[in-house]
Amino acid sequence: MGLFRRTRRGVDGVAPVGREARGAAATPPDVVRVTGWDGDLPHLDAPVTVLVTTRSDRHAEVPRLVAAARSAFGPDADVRALSYVADASPRGAFDAALPWVRRQELDGLGSAINAGVAGGVGRTLVLVDTSVQIDADGLRALARDVGCPVQAVVRTAAGEHRNGALLVRPGALPWSDDRAASSDDLLLGADQPVVSMPQGAVVPAPCLPDERTVLTAWTADAAHHAETAVRSRAVGPVVRTVEPGRTVDAAVVDMVAGWRDRPSARPGADVVAGPPLPPWGARPVTPAARSRTTGDRLTWSVKIAAPAGPEGDGWGDVHFAGELAAALERLGQRVRVDRRDAHVRGDDGADDVTLVVRGLDRVPPNPASVNLLWVISHPDDVADTELRSFDRAFAAGPAWAAAASARSGVTVTPLLQATDPSVFHPGNRSETDPDADHVVFVGSTRGADRPVVADAVSLGADLRVHGPGWTDVVPSDLLGEPGLSRAEVARAYASARVVLNDHWPDMATGGFVSNRVFDVLAAGGVVVTDPVQGLADVLAVPTLAVAGSRDELERLLAPEHPWPSASERAVIASRIAAEHSFDARARVLLDAARAERTRLFG
Repeated sequence: MGLFRRTRRGVDGVAPVGREARGAAATPPDVVRVTGWDGDLPHLDAPVTVLVTTRSDRHAEVPRLVAAARSAFGPDADVRALSYVADASPRGAFDAALPWVRRQELDGLGSAINAGVAGGVGRTLVLVDTSVQIDADGLRALARDVGCPVQAVVRTAAGEHRNGALLVRPGALPWSDDRAASSDDLLLGADQPVVSMPQGAVVPAPCLPDERTVLTAWTADAAHHAETAVRSRAVGPVVRTVEPGRTVDAAVVDMVAGWRDRPSARPGADVVAGPPLPPWGARPVTPAARSRTTGDRLTWSVKIAAPAGPEGDGWGDVHFAGELAAALERLGQRVRVDRRDAHVRGDDGADDVTLVVRGLDRVPPNPASVNLLWVISHPDDVADTELRSFDRAFAAGPAWAAAASARSGVTVTPLLQATDPSVFHPGNRSETDPDADHVVFVGSTRGADRPVVADAVSLGADLRVHGPGWTDVVPSDLLGEPGLSRAEVARAYASARVVLNDHWPDMATGGFVSNRVFDVLAAGGVVVTDPVQGLADVLAVPTLAVAGSRDELERLLAPEHPWPSASERAVIASRIAAEHSFDARARVLLDAARAERTRLFG
C-alpha cells in the first residue's frame, strides 16, 4: 500500500482537467444586457403587445411571425422585434421594414424580453420566437382569456412533446414535460418561447445563458407576482423547429437551487439523471419508475477526487473514503466508493445517497438521490454555488463553515475529519520501532516548502522523515522510508516521541484540522502542529501542542519536554476514538441522509 497522503494538485501543480464540459462562449463586448426597466412598467391601452424575438442569425424568419401577428390582431397591432445573441451566434442584417425595438443585438433571450417590454405592454403580452412555427389562429388562441402565464403546447420537428417545465425533484433542473399534450396542465413555468400573460403579471426576465431556465424562471415569477399559476394550452399546431443547446452556469445553478422549497409536480417521484451540462455540471432529470429502497438500508455512493488505478491508490482520499464506507456499512448501509472517472455513472439512478467528499474536484450532484457535500480540504476551491446545489453541506473547518453559511445563505454544518481506531490505537506502540523516541514526519514534499520540516531540520531535531520527494531536501541521515503502509504509519505515530503536522494556509484559516492530528492522538501519540483557527475549541488535549514560532517549536521538540505519560495518552486516545471516529461521523451523515430523504421523497 502506498504512503498515506493526499495530493493537492495534478501533475506539476496543474489542476486535473476533463471533468467539466466546456464553458459558455464569451459575450461580444458590443452586445447589450438589459436586466429590467426604470420605475413601474407602463400599462398601455392596447389589447395585445407581441414580442417577436430572434437569435441574431435567424433574422430572415422575423417577417413570417410579424405577418402572423398582424393577421391575428390587425395591421396596426403593437408588434415588436428584438434580436439577441446566444452561443456566439452570427449576426444578420436589420431589415429597416421590420419593427425593431433597437437595431443592436441583446445578450440572450432575457435581455430581449426586458428590452421589448420596457416601453410598456398592452393588456395581454405575447412572446413568440423565430424558432417556433405558429399561425395567426394559434396566436389568437394563445392571447384569448389570459388570466395567468400560459405556454402553448408545442411539438418539436421530430414530433416530441414540449408542454412546459415541471419540477419533479426540488432543487434539480426542471423536466421539460414530454407526455402527450394536455391543455391547462399546471406548470412550474414555461420552457418554450411561445407564451402569453396578462400585463399585470409582467416582471423582468433573468439574464441567464440557458434559455429554458430564463423562460421557466420568468414565467414562474410572473405567476407568483400575479398570485396565480402557469398553465399550458393547446392552441393548434405549434412546432419548435430549432431547440437551443443548454449552458448551465453558476447563476443558473443558483436559480434552480432556489426552487428547492417549491412543491414537486409529482410528490415522491423518482427520476433518472442525464449527463452534466456545461459548464457547471448540473444534470437534467427525467421521471422514472423504480422501487425506491425501503427500510433503513440505503445505497450510498461516496465520490472522491482520487483517480482510478495505481495512480490514485496512495491518495489520502482513498483511505478516508474506505474507512468512512466501512463505518457506514457497520450501520447497515450499502456503500460504493466512486473515484474521479466514476463521478457520473449510467446506473447512478439506483443510488439513494450521493456523498461528495470534497477535495480537489467539484462533483455534480445526482438529482436521483439525496446529495450530501462534505468539504474536507481545499476550501478556497469551493464556490457558494456549489454549496447551494446540495441538499446538505458539511465542512471539516468550523470557522470556514460559519463564514460560508453567512456568505452563501445556506447552512454549512461543521463536521471534523476523523480517524479509524481499529488502525490507529496505542497498542501499536513499539519500543524497537525505528521511529521510537524520534521526531517523525510522514508525508510528501507536496512540491512546496513545508516550514515545519525545514525548521525541525535547522533546529537539529532527531528527525525521521517518511515519504516521497525528500531525498534532495533533507540530510540523508534523516530520511526514513519513501512509502509506508497504513499499519506502518500507525506504528510510527504510536512509537514516535513527537509527530509533526502542518496545514495548507486556506485550511488553517478555515479551521480544517488535518486527519493526521486525529490519527496521532488516537494512536496514543503526541502531535505538534502549526496554528489552526479555532483548534483549541475542538481539540483541547495535552498531547496536542501548537508551535506558532520557531522558538516554540524548539521548546516542544526538546527531548526533555514533559508530555503526558503512556497511561494518560491512552485515556486521551480512548476519548478521541469515541468522539472523532469515522463511526461517529457516519452516524451524523446517516441521520442527515434520512432526514433529507424524508423531505424529498416522503
